[in-house]
Amino acid sequence: MPDYQDALLLEARNVSKRYKFGELDLVALSAIDLTIKQGEFVALAGPSGSGKTTLLNLFGGIDQPTGGSIWFEGTDIGKLHEHELAELRAAKLGFIFQTFNLIPVLNAVENVEYPLLLNGLNAEKKRQLAEEALAKVGLEKFYKHRPSQMSGGQRQRLAIARAMVKKPKVVLADEPTANLDRKTGAEILDLMRDLNERERVTFVVSSHDPSVLAKMKRVFHLRDGREDTGV
Repeated sequence: MPDYQDALLLEARNVSKRYKFGELDLVALSAIDLTIKQGEFVALAGPSGSGKTTLLNLFGGIDQPTGGSIWFEGTDIGKLHEHELAELRAAKLGFIFQTFNLIPVLNAVENVEYPLLLNGLNAEKKRQLAEEALAKVGLEKFYKHRPSQMSGGQRQRLAIARAMVKKPKVVLADEPTANLDRKTGAEILDLMRDLNERERVTFVVSSHDPSVLAKMKRVFHLRDGREDTGV
């Protein structure tokens, strides 16, 4: 089992996020403090509009906080130049989306190879890593299949393989079971938990589904952009 005395990986320090829509000022997050250690399996939980996807995007460097700061392995990522942030995402972060975000004209192994294009690896090494990642998610027989030839569960397994191929420190998953039936969703969560324990990869998952939250090792609750302590 993972030892949660490992190094601090992700931090949100007094984070807020506001969006301007003309005269409307929308507060998406307010005064969020959260720490996540290497090897954890954490959910960001809350109803629609609670801020969980916003926080996930901040952790991934996809967006920047209006106030406070996001830290990755002791570095304030808000102070990184864009090229440094891109290198961080390319090397240490994996992303899984509820809509899969696969490239329809590429087959499975090509989809998994895609994140490696900027890593300076030769074609043989990229293919080896992609095939290994597909094998870990049970898609050994689907290397040449395009996403349209695969079921929803297979496409999400493919998305997980693509996120894992870089051997990231953390995988950020936004509602990864939302478009799957309950049985398939449970299988995907079991796969992610197995990868967390075998590969020592940290998973941060956003969800409002009680069946998903029941499988998580830690749950951080949000409501109306704030931590929901249940008080």
